[in-house]
Parts: sequence; structure tokens; C-alpha cells
Amino acid sequence: MTNQYTKSGYPLGLIINAVGERYVDEGADFRNYTYAIYGKATLQQPGGFAFQVWDAKGAAYLRAEEYGETVTKRMQANSIEELAELLENEGLEQPSKFIDTIQEYNEAVSAFRNTFPEKSFNPAIKDGLGTQSTVRKLAIPKSNWALPLTEGPFLAVKITCGITFTFGGLPIDPVTANILKAGTKERIDGLYCTGEMVGDLYWGNYPGGTGLTAGAVFGRRAGREAGRRAKCV
Repeated sequence: MTNQYTKSGYPLGLIINAVGERYVDEGADFRNYTYAIYGKATLQQPGGFAFQVWDAKGAAYLRAEEYGETVTKRMQANSIEELAELLENEGLEQPSKFIDTIQEYNEAVSAFRNTFPEKSFNPAIKDGLGTQSTVRKLAIPKSNWALPLTEGPFLAVKITCGITFTFGGLPIDPVTANILKAGTKERIDGLYCTGEMVGDLYWGNYPGGTGLTAGAVFGRRAGREAGRRAKCV
């Protein structure tokens, strides 16, 4: 069920807010390194939501467990103009700006490809297929996987920020995993903390999967210290 609530196909398309503007570089890095900060950025947009948008080429790569017809509401149209009309019913406030944003993006992609014909689309690597050329630049670039949105049908999905964990937990001794007392920062004997209850690890971003690594590391340290304490007692 968890994958039904993630919408990680945005590097293959665009993310556009309620006033028709892009606000992040969708291709800055792989999804695992951007989804946490992009979720926060989406929550800060007008209304706290946005639209992920693809054409037929990008949509072909989307995972069915995240974007299937029985999983999420899919807005589909044969043209960008028709798609903008559909999205007005979903909260798009400036459909003309939405259309202009996609047109400007397509023009930047075309200029980039003409300037760097050796670049080709490859979703398995950071392919460098972007929007910034000497001929045309966007205020917010797309650095990789910049496919033009030109082939219908066009697809949009409305998204917002979700909370999967807080990582705003308790302070611990990084060597022993003992919880620290407030104020004095002394270790509390016999009381440990591991996993996602540990604080002070993440703030600006969270690379996917590193919570598992932290849980394994501090879990082992807490277990080791608890074992030593039990043996001494």
C-alpha cells in the first residue's frame, strides 16, 4: 500500500504549481535524493499542492503501483490546452501561464538538443539532457532527463506533501545510543534510542534509505551497550 501514496515519476516530467509555474529542478538528481526537499517545496506553494505533468513518452515510464488508474486520479487530454482546462477543476488558477510554462520549457529543450546533439535520454543515469544552452535558458533549469512535452496524450496528477516520518526525535550519544538529558546533555544510564526516534540526523534533506542505515548502526550500538550494562549488573 505504501507505494500507492508515493509519486516518484517527476524526474521524467514537470512539476507545476497552482499559478502555472515550475518551482524546482525536476532533474537535479535521482528521486531518492530530492523527494524529501521537493515535498517540502510543494507544501510551500499556493494551496500546498501542484501537478506532475508528462506527455506520452514520459508517462510510459511511470510505475503502475504509483500511477495506475485504480491508484490515483489521472487527468488526461490530447493537447496541453485541453489538459489546462481539465486542471482548472482541480485548482489550477492560471491555465494560460501553465500553457506558457510548458511551451517555454519545450523551446529550451529544443535549443539544448540543437546545441548538444551528443546528449541522449537515459533514465538509468544522470544523462545531462537539460534545458540550459547558450541560446535559451530557463529561470529554473531542468538538469537531466529533459524530455519535451510534445506527444499526446498528456497526463497530469495532482500531488501534495506527505509525512512518512519526522526525524525530529531525541538527542543521543552517537557512540552508545544513550538518550541525553535535556540541558546537561548527560547520558541517561540504561535508556537508549534507535531508529526513526533519533533526532539531529536530518534537516534540509533526507536521502532515501539512509534511515535504515542509521537504524542498523545505532541499533547495534544500543544493543552492545545494553549487553555490557547487563553483564556488569
